[in-house]
Amino acid sequence: MLEQFLALNLFHFLLVFARLSIIFYLMPGISAGYVPARVRLILAVLVTLIILPLVKSSLPEQPAAPAELVSLIVVEVLIGAFMAGLIQIVMSALMIAGEIISNATGLTNAFVDDLVSEEQTAIVIGLLNILAVVMIFTTGMHQLMFAAMIDSYSMLRPGEPMITGDFLAVVSQMFAQSFYLGLKLASPFLVFELLFQFANGVLSRLSPQLNVFLWHCLPKI
Repeated sequence: MLEQFLALNLFHFLLVFARLSIIFYLMPGISAGYVPARVRLILAVLVTLIILPLVKSSLPEQPAAPAELVSLIVVEVLIGAFMAGLIQIVMSALMIAGEIISNATGLTNAFVDDLVSEEQTAIVIGLLNILAVVMIFTTGMHQLMFAAMIDSYSMLRPGEPMITGDFLAVVSQMFAQSFYLGLKLASPFLVFELLFQFANGVLSRLSPQLNVFLWHCLPKI
């Protein structure tokens, strides 16, 4: 009896961990390069132990065939990758906004080592990424991510077939909304660039006549 209980709990733990580990691997702030992989692994294990009793009623029984077990694990990994991908799509709005702001302010070639994406990006994009991570953890939005992990087991139950069509529809919709959000964030800088270019064009058209205008305005000697 004890052996069956331990085996069942270990199976449920691995099933939940397969989904949450991918989310933690791509979660904003925790997935950054300055967070050691050991710390991410420990956090994923601790959160799995906390969430496991809450979602245990949604978990299936341990299958007898090894092929079914592998299929369950693979599906859980894909669901975790889907949820983590949605988070990254939302965060990509900051990259779009940062790129537009960099072009409008002339800071496109000012590169900095981004601690979040672990690559060289424009200084505005790096600033927005750091501000986003700080705001997520200071305002408590990371708790919404943990709640979404728990709620995902009521919408996407383990052992049920994947709804691939709905996944693709959600991803395409999130891409459109992310691009729209990036444009909204950078809209003041777009207006500034439009007015600046308009004023620059007007001055360039008037500049050939400035010398004649100044010559007539000067007092005659």
